[in-house]
Amino acid sequence: MDWAVVAGARPQFVKAAALMPVLRARGDAALIHTGQHTDKTLVEDHFADLGLDAPDVSLQTTGGNRATRLASMVDRLAAVFEERRPRCVVVFGDTDSTLAAAIAGSFNNIAVAHVEAGARSGERDLPEERNRILVDEMSDLLFCSTEAHARNLAGRRGVFTVGDVMADVLFAKEKAIRAAIPAVDSDYAVLTLHRAGTADDPAAVARVLDAASRLGMPVHFPVHPRTKKSLGRLPVNVRETEPLPYVKFLGLVAGARLVLTDSGGLQKEAYLLGTPCITLRDATEWEETLAAGWNTLAGTDVRRIGMAARQPPRMDERYPVYGDGDAAKKIAERL
Repeated sequence: MDWAVVAGARPQFVKAAALMPVLRARGDAALIHTGQHTDKTLVEDHFADLGLDAPDVSLQTTGGNRATRLASMVDRLAAVFEERRPRCVVVFGDTDSTLAAAIAGSFNNIAVAHVEAGARSGERDLPEERNRILVDEMSDLLFCSTEAHARNLAGRRGVFTVGDVMADVLFAKEKAIRAAIPAVDSDYAVLTLHRAGTADDPAAVARVLDAASRLGMPVHFPVHPRTKKSLGRLPVNVRETEPLPYVKFLGLVAGARLVLTDSGGLQKEAYLLGTPCITLRDATEWEETLAAGWNTLAGTDVRRIGMAARQPPRMDERYPVYGDGDAAKKIAERL
């Protein structure tokens, strides 16, 4: 096998949808799903929406806590790699699936390629930041979304700035996304929460919902399975929905007046669609969106979120900081 492409969560399915077709046009590429996300809408519906073939290998991850689940993924991925012997393991972003695959590949003396390498927020207490650092250290090929991320890897060999594969998919699907904008007369906002630092903290979730209740508009809230356990009673203007497939969700985002999120991927998608974003964190790895005036950091503080919502974005030109839609092609050529 030439390439084992490993994914386990919604943003990685999007990235795999960009990369798998161009890899399969060049050689033998297998998609391995770690089982990190198992919700039907987060997995099956996304695959169908993205035109992504079913995984070649689907793993069952076990364990009650993060360390045990990570160990389970490493063990199962190592067995797959030992059987299939890929020349290279390709991983995306910053999830536990990414770290598990990098460990399993590296320990089996298989080359590791990290797509979205070099991203840094400076928040060393976040699992995602630690994962990025560890995976970059174990990777042989480091594919960066931006020049700023490449500078974070100064002195390393095998660093390439290629653009962002999430932008590839959005550009290819933009016509369908725009057609999926809801036909409504009033303004609305979109809220998402899924990161451990927020979703696992009922007090933080309550603050965000309090801020959402003060926006003066309906707030559509596709609830991630992780966040459900931290939810109390929702404000009357906050409308809970199940997780949405890719096109329908980004249609909702494209038509929104405002996005509130702790997601890194959605910060980029909002920027690419021209929807102002409030990031419910105190730092971001996607600083280009801040510099362009389309994103504001507010943490989970009710006052800061309210101020950001009242402050219109500068609406500076949205420069193509994430490439022209050919990142996957550039990665495939290097691989």
